[in-house]
Amino acid sequence: MFVGPTEDIMYPEIYVKDSEHEVLNEEFKTITMDISLMLKAEGKTVRPYVPGLPYFSRLPLDKKRDAVEKVRFYQELCHSQLAEGYKINDSLSFTWKAFRRLGLVPSSDLFSHIQNEDIIEIYSKEHVQLFRNFNFFDCCSYTLEELNTYEWWSLFEREEAVTQKIIDACNLVFNGEVDGTFVPDVPVHQLREARSAERLTMNCEIRRMAPVYRNKRPDCVIVLEKVEMIRN
Repeated sequence: MFVGPTEDIMYPEIYVKDSEHEVLNEEFKTITMDISLMLKAEGKTVRPYVPGLPYFSRLPLDKKRDAVEKVRFYQELCHSQLAEGYKINDSLSFTWKAFRRLGLVPSSDLFSHIQNEDIIEIYSKEHVQLFRNFNFFDCCSYTLEELNTYEWWSLFEREEAVTQKIIDACNLVFNGEVDGTFVPDVPVHQLREARSAERLTMNCEIRRMAPVYRNKRPDCVIVLEKVEMIRN
């Protein structure tokens, strides 16, 4: 029976795609386990992934590649931090290192306002989370797999009115209406995990926000937060 060129092309292509899926699965597991072990050495418990890698495994190839790049960014950041003699838990130096790697410039007064217990997050204009420090995991039960598989806004719940106030504060940054750190008009509010089994709940205070610059223009926003866990 004649086997046409279509079959000859299709099957190797399918094999290559399946193979790349497997390679990315293993790469993601290796990187997240490495991060988890580095943090464990500093007394932080961060689970790398759910057994069986159920969420990452279902992603299409392009999303898998993006997720691997995200966790690789943190892995390299952690190794660089340790190689220079700093602890990963040192929020000031860890955040400064993230700025350099992301090619971003903070407002001139930002680092005078950062406290070591702060949760620090950087978001782009498109609401993509570019960075979080590992204080985040003191009040979070999600694995690195879940955090890098789902969109951040689908992982947590808060009142819509509070979300709108946060958006309004971000717009002040991106519209160029502020040029340093400021206290946003966002009340202390409850934040709840939406997808986890534990459904951890916390009181969240957004202490400060500030523009982050690229080519002297506001390109991102940085958020400094304090949280207090609430017993469920």
